Amino acid sequence: MNNQISIIRDKLRLYDEKFIEKDKIDKLLSKFAPSYKIKDVTSLWLISPLKRWQIYINNLSNKIEDPFVIADLYFQWKDYAFGWLWVYNMYWFSTQVVEWYTVYNKLISWDRIIWKTKFIFKKQKPNFFYWIITKKSWDNSYLVFSPERAFIQLLKEWKNFNELPKNIDKENLLQMAKKYAPKTIISKIEKLCI
Repeated sequence: MNNQISIIRDKLRLYDEKFIEKDKIDKLLSKFAPSYKIKDVTSLWLISPLKRWQIYINNLSNKIEDPFVIADLYFQWKDYAFGWLWVYNMYWFSTQVVEWYTVYNKLISWDRIIWKTKFIFKKQKPNFFYWIITKKSWDNSYLVFSPERAFIQLLKEWKNFNELPKNIDKENLLQMAKKYAPKTIISKIEKLCI
């Protein structure tokens, strides 16, 4: 029994991918450790569930944990977007330290630590997801607010600006605000665009 686990440990180290699908783990166990189940390997901290019964994190991989890939795999491209503080920092609207990543989605609201990354999942209505763009992170991609969409959200959270940030496209911002933003935000944006 102990020998089987040491073989699984070696195989996971050699595989060295951070994320493993359930089918691959099942094949590995059936070939090298038939007396073990996924829950046994999880309880030994060799793998951790990312999306139970679908995708697991290989705890023995040396690859860096990427919060963007984690969220993307968790939601599987189903209407989610990174927002709030991390995005505001990315676009230079804020310089606060980010400890938690906020992910807006249509499914769940809760705070969750997946592996070592802290997430705040915020459930939103379908009309919340406009002007979402795709960004690249190494070999993977993830969904995030566009600069204009992030700016509108920041104004909704009562932050005031004396001038429009340089990385904002005025035309896109005005067009987006007129279509999606409340009247108070539209008037703030129109004043900043003059």
